[in-house]
Amino acid sequence: MDISALHLAVVRPDGAMAGYALAFSKDQSYDGEEFLAFQASVADPFVYVDQIVIDERSRGTGIGRALYEALALRARRLGASALCCEVNLEPPNPRSLSFHLRIGFNVAGEISTTDGRTVALLRREA
Repeated sequence: MDISALHLAVVRPDGAMAGYALAFSKDQSYDGEEFLAFQASVADPFVYVDQIVIDERSRGTGIGRALYEALALRARRLGASALCCEVNLEPPNPRSLSFHLRIGFNVAGEISTTDGRTVALLRREA
């Protein structure tokens, strides 16, 4: 698999990784179960955010929000109208769900994955 131009990283001044995002456009080849669910259910172009990870020491500094805004900008430049992602409901991840709802995501559905998780499918305008 090629590295997506939508993958982003934030590095602190000391050179340590503060956070990163892995994302794919709707037309990219990617076999992630949640991505395939969005591909099957969302007709318009979108960018799927597979992972956003923020280092524990960097949480609460705005890096997560900044990564999403950078992805939204890139999505618009690609002609995509939405950002899509998922958050675990089982096992629960209430902190992540609350964050995503605060920055404009809405629950678009729910699926049970083959590895036993239940996830909320989230979508927001790019």
